[in-house]
Amino acid sequence: MPRKIISGNWKMNLNLSSAITLTEGIKTAKTNQNYEMLVFPSSIHLQKVTEILNGSNILVGAQNIYPSTLNAFTGEICVDQLKDLGITYALVGHSERRQFLKESNEFLNQKILFLLKENFTAVFCIGETLEERESGKTFDVVKKQIHEGLKSVSKEDSKKIILAYEPVWAIGTGKVATPEQAEEVHLFIRNELKSIFDESISNDISILYGGSVKADNIKALMSKPNIDGGLVGGASQKVETYLALFQ
Repeated sequence: MPRKIISGNWKMNLNLSSAITLTEGIKTAKTNQNYEMLVFPSSIHLQKVTEILNGSNILVGAQNIYPSTLNAFTGEICVDQLKDLGITYALVGHSERRQFLKESNEFLNQKILFLLKENFTAVFCIGETLEERESGKTFDVVKKQIHEGLKSVSKEDSKKIILAYEPVWAIGTGKVATPEQAEEVHLFIRNELKSIFDESISNDISILYGGSVKADNIKALMSKPNIDGGLVGGASQKVETYLALFQ
């Protein structure tokens, strides 16, 4: 059975004071134990957030890594630095990095393979733009992202992969895919994972939904058989709205 996870991507939206308040608020709260909690702070806040969450069940991940050990890559962050903090999760392929920083499927595959080699869990984001959806290309785009992003991933290493379907047109826009639209793509993803690995592995991989997830739509989304949790942006950046997702 896939893990049930509600993860929060804090992006570049919080200063240190706000990050501390948010971290302390979610640490002390009682949440639905059916879901794991995973947060992705800005890299500059990772040390403080991990210190506060030490001893809790809340997992912490990095929003980005560069596929190299310690080296001369100014401005980047590597797994060796994350290991010092006890972090073993990282986002890969978020639409903002694909769109604005021009990260290709090939480069994202390098990141994934590097993370897996270093025994990290990669949360791999995929999804189509509004133009691609309206042109009927959703499944073509998602298929290409999956196959190129997961190229050369072994069946054994697939256990350290989490998928996140995030239709770009629903991120930060207030729009959200209907539960039926999301489930349709999640089922497609599940079937593509069967073709890459096998049915047993596919059924064990968590597939999260991301795109304007809020308290008023999360139950309907999570009721679908192939939606295993959420990759949440705005609603994860305040204590009350993030905790409301676990009710």
